[in-house]
Amino acid sequence: MEQLPQLSEEEFEQIEEAIARSTKGRAFLRRLHRRSLGAATEEVRAMLQEFRTSWSRQSEAVEAGKHVGVLRRELMEMAASIEQARREVAALRPADGAGDKILSATNELDAIVISTERASFEILNAAERLMDLAGKLRAAGADPTLCGEIDGEVNNIFTACSFQDLTGQRTSKVVNALRYIEQRVIAMINIWGEDGLAGMVAPEENTDTRPDAHLLNGPQLDGLGVSQADVDSMFDTVPASPPPAPAPAPPPEPAAAAPVKSSQSDIDSMFDAPAPAAPAKASQSDIDSMFDAPAPAAPAKASQSDIDSMFDSPAPAKASQADIDSMFDAPAPKPAAPPAKKPVPKPPGAPVKAAPPKPAPKAAPPPAAEEPPTPLDQAAIDALFG
Repeated sequence: MEQLPQLSEEEFEQIEEAIARSTKGRAFLRRLHRRSLGAATEEVRAMLQEFRTSWSRQSEAVEAGKHVGVLRRELMEMAASIEQARREVAALRPADGAGDKILSATNELDAIVISTERASFEILNAAERLMDLAGKLRAAGADPTLCGEIDGEVNNIFTACSFQDLTGQRTSKVVNALRYIEQRVIAMINIWGEDGLAGMVAPEENTDTRPDAHLLNGPQLDGLGVSQADVDSMFDTVPASPPPAPAPAPPPEPAAAAPVKSSQSDIDSMFDAPAPAAPAKASQSDIDSMFDAPAPAAPAKASQSDIDSMFDSPAPAKASQADIDSMFDAPAPKPAAPPAKKPVPKPPGAPVKAAPPKPAPKAAPPPAAEEPPTPLDQAAIDALFG
């Protein structure tokens, strides 16, 4: 295709002026101008349409972004709610069967129903026995009015015991509701799975702030807790401590011997006695023999029987009342002998007489053996306190 030359502005004006000299030329220029305007208008219109389309797309993208943000927030809130539900389900799922609160409440309510039923049965049996006794009293000729009052009170007991039936029905409804809740909780736990709830432990709420709350567990169910028989057996198996052994009586004090007064001759003989001989000097062989002597043998170890015999010695005899009275009834001691006269000093040069031999002191008589006390019988004890 041949490439057209580019017209300058001056050449374009000259051609336009030449064409505009004739009528047809001016019509041609007018028509060309209109076509040019139409083409520009179409081009502008196309541009506007394209801009409008782009704007619409941008608006839709912005709106979609807003919806995505809202959806993201809602999904995050839903995830938080699901996580909270998982924690609550984990709190309902105890680590062991003893901590299942729903199961414990169900068992406690069952125990209440059983206890009230047993108590009502015993009350009704006692009321029937009272009615039989009232009939026997009436047959024995008792006051008919009194027997009628007894029968009326027994009938009141029968009527009042109807509470057990109503209470049992209401309690059964509560138990069934708790079991339904327990089934739903177990179903939720199964949905999440044990792995999904592993490691999720909800903090326990301690509503009892008493310091001894861990000791107050209340009545225990059958088969749980400590029975009274176990407590009694624990106290029965404790060995009783043996009574303390009586302290041994102190040994009697020996009688003090009377001092013997020395005479003048004894004093003189003390100063006239020869001086004691000097101790012999030990030789080297004596010293060596002292260190070469064998070591003394170790004392024999006491056996268990010897130790037991030390503690098994009989207790001292208890003094009777007669022995105590004889102590106070003994005769008074004899007065002391008068002091001996002082010897007269001898003149110097006088011969010294030998002192007479001293009489040997008399040996003290051995103490009399105490008689064993006579054991008191029950009659003597009663007479003592009577």
